[in-house]
Amino acid sequence: MRALQLTIALSAAVSIAVACSDPPPPPPVEASDDEPAPEPEPEEEEPETVEHTVTAGQTLWDIARAYDTSVDTIMELNEMSQRDVRRLSKGRVLRVPGDRLVEVTRNEPTKIEDLPPIEDGAYHVLADGETLWDLASTYDVSVDQLMERNELSDDAVRGLRRGRAIIVPGVEQSDIRVAEPAARSRGLRHRVARGETIWDLARSFRVSVSALMAANNLSQEEAAGLREGQRLWIPGGTRRSSIRGDQELSPRQRRAVARARRLGLGSAKIARQLLRGQVERRWVRAAGGNRMPGTLRWPVTNGRFVRGFGSGEGGYHLAVDIAGDLGWNVRAAARGIVAYSGDEVRGYGHMVLVIHPGGWVTMYAHNSINFVVAGEEVPRGGVLAELGSTGISRGPHVHFEFIHDGNNCDPAALFRPGVRHRSRLARIEPLTWRSGDAPEGVDCSARRRHPRSRWVIHE
Repeated sequence: MRALQLTIALSAAVSIAVACSDPPPPPPVEASDDEPAPEPEPEEEEPETVEHTVTAGQTLWDIARAYDTSVDTIMELNEMSQRDVRRLSKGRVLRVPGDRLVEVTRNEPTKIEDLPPIEDGAYHVLADGETLWDLASTYDVSVDQLMERNELSDDAVRGLRRGRAIIVPGVEQSDIRVAEPAARSRGLRHRVARGETIWDLARSFRVSVSALMAANNLSQEEAAGLREGQRLWIPGGTRRSSIRGDQELSPRQRRAVARARRLGLGSAKIARQLLRGQVERRWVRAAGGNRMPGTLRWPVTNGRFVRGFGSGEGGYHLAVDIAGDLGWNVRAAARGIVAYSGDEVRGYGHMVLVIHPGGWVTMYAHNSINFVVAGEEVPRGGVLAELGSTGISRGPHVHFEFIHDGNNCDPAALFRPGVRHRSRLARIEPLTWRSGDAPEGVDCSARRRHPRSRWVIHE
């Protein structure tokens, strides 16, 4: 009996275990002859592409037209943003659809309909010899606004050529003015004389180096090595002006000139007064008030230090010299108002003086061309001029002076991000100057002349 009960209990346990376990899988269903099994979808093949290396002056739209594709396709293949498109530079390798490399013609005019739509402005396609400064005058915007909206570096501005589309902020496409072919006659042809440099041409014809490079499609190497007999186009060439286009001032610049007259600014007499550190209270108010900026911006973005404060015989050189390349911009070290822009102070060539809040004055000398007029308000980093070698100068550089309360002061510790040498920043303890006398570590001294000359001759 006991054996029978154990047998029944064991059988029940087995039944319960079987009932709780997963059921066996159903037998495979064989496909009938009438309904064949679906075939797997084929993998999508990547389009055939070649690698194209961007050359000087080429745009994404030039490349898209040459390869018979769209800008969007190239952007997608290379995972590019709109910012990448605007910052396309020489040497970049792009994947483009096709099975062979194609020769891309540079500087063909861009078609507006091929460009990405924008809502905050309109496109202007550069004509022969047109520069950002022409556009600034035409549309009454600043060069800074154009550079910021198009994300252009100094090198990129220097490389602008015919056919490049520039976004002009704050205007409608219907407001864009298309340059007539005859507009190229606003200039003259020039045959390069023996030993003549692009600096000589910029100085003689009062045209920026970058405008000469753009009008003649010159690389930096070609601009630095002009050949005797070479024929160049001088866009808008004139021997009368130290400010490009001052015969066609924009409404904004005309208002600035009128403001300068009301304040008594703009003359060579005022320039000499400011170099002595004599700043009127009304000028300080116009510059932004009594609170000093505290620090200074390095005036040439990639410029390199070549000479410092207190150098030279007897320590007469109370300035900082900053060297740079052809076409680089000279920028305001702090916000303020332009007090003088011209070339009437002997020895300094084309010079700009800016008054800053708190009565600071900065000077930028030896420019190849000035882009501002007296009375203009400029932001920190605003474009003032193009680096040059006018006046008594040994080579392209900016002679930068920092003046306060009748003295020249050493700006080294105030520069941000710092004093830039060829490949590094100098190790200088950074200082900030907001009010009162110069902080300890900023040396100030009365202006000096060269001990053996009436003017500074060893710049």
